[in-house]
Amino acid sequence: MEYSEIPTSKISGSGRLTVPGHGVFKISGSGKISPELIKTSGSSKIPGGLKIGEVKISGSSTIEGDIEVEQMKISGSVNVEGSIICIDLEKSGSLKIEKDITCKSAQFSGSTTIGGFGRFEEEMRSSGSIRFGEDIESEGHVRFSGAIKVDGKITAKTFEGRLGRKESSVREGIEADYIEIRPGRDNWMGEGYLVTSDIVGKEITLENVECNNVTGDKVTILPGCRIRGKVQYRESVKVDPKTIMNSDPEKID
Repeated sequence: MEYSEIPTSKISGSGRLTVPGHGVFKISGSGKISPELIKTSGSSKIPGGLKIGEVKISGSSTIEGDIEVEQMKISGSVNVEGSIICIDLEKSGSLKIEKDITCKSAQFSGSTTIGGFGRFEEEMRSSGSIRFGEDIESEGHVRFSGAIKVDGKITAKTFEGRLGRKESSVREGIEADYIEIRPGRDNWMGEGYLVTSDIVGKEITLENVECNNVTGDKVTILPGCRIRGKVQYRESVKVDPKTIMNSDPEKID
């Protein structure tokens, strides 16, 4: 990636740096600014449209538009008024992205809100609460513990969920080779819940899930599930006797 041409500078206390064609850096605290690294501590505003090697944010920050970065580490509260494109992202605290995120891998901890889609080449991990306004897509793994809300569909190689106390939902269904959704703790069996439409995979294990239809090679339905439509399987099926279903499981080719 060709980095943006911005001057190299250090700011201590309260200061600002104008970048022609992009906007103004505003920092109250301390900061280092260069094409290779933007590092801020305290309160900051970062212009949009930049391409940077690494971004490290500690404290409160607003990115005023899109940003493309190789490595991004966030600790604190960050609002991105656009999209993020990155290789690796690691975040703890609060993050709001008004549009989309495209990453090789991302780890979220705390509260995360993404207005658009999420595309993750290898992996997305989340602990806490996370919300997407559109689809999640991954060629690898999507894993979460806590709560997840997706106003689209999840498509991945592997999808694993450990449900917290708050309800989770995936509006347009889940499709992955391996799917496992269960409460995060034994004593949360009656509280953590996920609601979705259709679930399609090869090996599927569900607990505390309400959905329309389940279709897979090997299907295991554990306690706390409600299936509004059909359970279809190719190789094997196990269904807890307390599962609420409208019909018996159906073997398909």
